[in-house]
Amino acid sequence: MENKKSLFSAIPSAIIAGIIIGMITYFGLNFGGYKEYQAQSKVVTTNIENLDEASGTAATYAATINSPKIKQKTLETLGIDWNVGKLDSKLEIRPIENTSIIDIVVTDTNKLRAEDIADQYADYTVRVINNIYNSGAKVMEYSYGSASAIDNTLRYALITGGIGFVLWTIIKMISINSYNNKLAKNYANNKEAKEVREVREVKEKPAKKKEKSASKSATRKTSKVDRDSMAFESGSTKVVDSKEVNRQVDLQETSSSKYEVLGRIPSYDKGDLDV
Repeated sequence: MENKKSLFSAIPSAIIAGIIIGMITYFGLNFGGYKEYQAQSKVVTTNIENLDEASGTAATYAATINSPKIKQKTLETLGIDWNVGKLDSKLEIRPIENTSIIDIVVTDTNKLRAEDIADQYADYTVRVINNIYNSGAKVMEYSYGSASAIDNTLRYALITGGIGFVLWTIIKMISINSYNNKLAKNYANNKEAKEVREVREVKEKPAKKKEKSASKSATRKTSKVDRDSMAFESGSTKVVDSKEVNRQVDLQETSSSKYEVLGRIPSYDKGDLDV
C-alpha cells in the first residue's frame, strides 16, 4: 500500500502559490499605473477656549460621527453612486489621542473625489456634533488641494498573497484528503479480493488432488494394458531357422517321389503269379 500524504504537505506549495500571487499583484499594479490618493480633513470638536477642558473627548465624538446616515448623506450630496459599504472601505475616522481633534481620512484612486468626500464629511461632522453637544466644533483644516499620492501596492500584494495562501492550502488539503480516501478504498478492495482468491484456492486444492490421483490411476492402468499386450505379442512370435525349413522341404519331396514309384507298378492279372 502506498503511503498516505500528510495534510501539512499542502503548506509548502501554498507558500509558493501565495508568493507568486503576491508578486503578480505587485508588479501588475505598478505596471498598470495604479495610484491612490489620500485626503485628510481635521475637525476640532470644541472651541479654542475649552481645548484644555475638552482634552480626550475626541474618541467619544468620533464614535458619534461614525454613522451610516452621515455617510449616506455625504454620498447623496456629492452625487456619488456608491453604497455605504464601499465608502466604509475608503473612509477612516481617526481621533487623535488625548486631544479634541479628529482626522477624516479618505483614500481613493481619484484625487478630487477623495478631497470632496473628506471635506463634505467634515462639514456634516461639525454640524452633528454641534447639534448634539453644542460644543462649538468646527473644521480646523480642509483637504482640498492637499491630497497626496500613496503607494499601497505592497499592501495589496501582501493581502492577495495571504488570500492566495489560504485558498491554495484549503484546495490542496481537500485534494490530499480525497487522495487518501481513494488510497484507503483501493487498499480495502485489494485486500478483500486477495481474501476471496485465497478462499477459492483453498477450495480448489482438494479437487485438484482428486483429479491428479484419478489421472495417475488411469495412467497406471494404461501402462499395465500396454505391458500385457506387448507380452502377448512377444509370446505368439516364433523364430524359424532356415536350415529346418530346408530339411522339411526335402522330406516332403522324398515322400512325394516314393509315392510316385509305387504308383507306376503295373497291375497284374489274376493267375499271373500263381505258381
